[in-house]
Amino acid sequence: MPKEESIKSDALANLAQVPTGEVTAAIERQRSTRDLIRSALLKRIPEGVYLPGERLKEMALAHEFEVSQTPVREAFRELETLGLLVSEHYRGTRVRGISSQEFHDVYQLRGYLEEIAVQLIPLAKLKDAIASTEALQASMRAAALTGDADCFARANTQFHRSIVALASNQMLLKVWDSLEIGMLSRLNLQKNEKKLRSLAEIHQPIVDSLKSGDLQKTGVLLREHAFSFLKDLP
Repeated sequence: MPKEESIKSDALANLAQVPTGEVTAAIERQRSTRDLIRSALLKRIPEGVYLPGERLKEMALAHEFEVSQTPVREAFRELETLGLLVSEHYRGTRVRGISSQEFHDVYQLRGYLEEIAVQLIPLAKLKDAIASTEALQASMRAAALTGDADCFARANTQFHRSIVALASNQMLLKVWDSLEIGMLSRLNLQKNEKKLRSLAEIHQPIVDSLKSGDLQKTGVLLREHAFSFLKDLP
């Protein structure tokens, strides 16, 4: 047996001897640490603790949180998926720069795109989607009550994405996804965590308009909702 396979086999054998409860507890600890590091970075990046282009050092963060580098790498990968970090060979993991102009352009395009998308929703399809739309609104309210900005951001992103996904033109959804709305929404919410409750309620007129079947009005509300974030940009 090759040496590498022998080492792997021994490791698996040793793991098998560890009680299942201990393995589960270890996995949960690592997941909890990963989430803690991710949350810390999500807070520090918008606050300017780490500047655009700055390299994040795995070892330094591992020392800070008194963990191995594994949960740090996992947190990095999640934030790469969100578009907050970029990793390059020989350059490490760095903070992705997002300018005010990029925020402005994305939210402006998002407003027009969602206005168009909602007017292309077949009414028969809309009727079946109302319940899930209301459920996502309820998720935002619940997250706002507990101050869970991460949960709020996920529900908020899914709320808008699910509406765009109903449109008969599926190219609109591809364009919407390319705008990295989830990542930008999370950055905006980081600056507005004290306003979560009011932000949750802003979606109620959109839900009411959808339920009434007035897609033209819903489109205007979605556009105005997206544009409302533009006034807060520097």
